[in-house]
Amino acid sequence: METQVVQLDLSNPGELDQVIIRARRAAFVARFIVLREGKRTRAHRAIEMMSWEDGTSVEELAHRFRMAFVSNGDNMGPVDRDLRRSLAHSYRALKFFVSEYAQRATTDFIAALEDYGRSNELLFEGEDQPRSGGWRLPHELRKLRDRSLLDEGASRRSGKRSHVHGHAHSS
Repeated sequence: METQVVQLDLSNPGELDQVIIRARRAAFVARFIVLREGKRTRAHRAIEMMSWEDGTSVEELAHRFRMAFVSNGDNMGPVDRDLRRSLAHSYRALKFFVSEYAQRATTDFIAALEDYGRSNELLFEGEDQPRSGGWRLPHELRKLRDRSLLDEGASRRSGKRSHVHGHAHSS
């Protein structure tokens, strides 16, 4: 998969405004998905089929989502709470959305897993974070890597061959 770099012309305020609209909308939708994922309602089916223009603001989209729940006759207390929390997240996340990702580039997978953990902390704040399971925890991987490096160093000092990840290493 090829990575594409997006160049922003910061001298063009219209382009920067559009970037901010997209970033806030993406943060809002991501948070709303997480907050509502354990709930079942026909309004979700309507929202799943929605599309919007590129210039649609996060407030406009929140209103459209809300109207789907109103039309369905849902209890609006929990819905309004989730919408407010998602909107608040879109404001807080904005400062990270554009410039932060360039600074968060990693050079190894363990660091990427740690960054993922920090992202979940930002996204979920004090709430339950998603269960891990597909990947081992970064601190476990660091221990394994450090132990492997120690074993490899000891083997080099003794002149023995070390088998790491199926490849023979010699000094």
